[in-house]
Amino acid sequence: MAIPEQEFDQALQFAQEVREKVLAFLEGISQTESESKSSSEAWSIGEIAHHLLLSEQRLSQQILESIASNREGEFNQEEVLAERPFSLEDTADTGKSGKGTAPEPTQPSPGLSITDLLVDLRQARDETRVKLLPLRSRPLNNLWWVHPRFGPMTLYERIRMSGYHDLKHLTQLKKVLARNADQAK
Repeated sequence: MAIPEQEFDQALQFAQEVREKVLAFLEGISQTESESKSSSEAWSIGEIAHHLLLSEQRLSQQILESIASNREGEFNQEEVLAERPFSLEDTADTGKSGKGTAPEPTQPSPGLSITDLLVDLRQARDETRVKLLPLRSRPLNNLWWVHPRFGPMTLYERIRMSGYHDLKHLTQLKKVLARNADQAK
């Protein structure tokens, strides 16, 4: 079993690596491309980016609340894993985990500046890291957060989950860009 610092670093590094891929994708997007939508119900690239920002802002809050509410030992990890309908990694694949509905606090706003969203997404991840860094040496593998759709997960899993969430939306971002390009033809 890894020591807490290694677990923490691995979880945060994974989330950061995926965020860098999202940022690299968004850096090539114009404001016009960021606002283009294939339908009134679909999210634009800018709205997906805003959703990721709002979700990031909730991440550290949820972890800190879980620690404050002392959810240590609330679940048995073996039982949780046995009851999960799919692996945590599969949450990035809507074909396996299904398409969810974003909670109200993470519903995006249209028409925001893609340049500002890029800056804010990078800054939000940095702020999350700073807020969580004091937890680096604390074992988080028996502290829990309950996802409304996917059930209980350790706080290390919650950190990695932000990476899987970004991966899911990176796939969505690429599909939106391709769909909008096809419609423009």
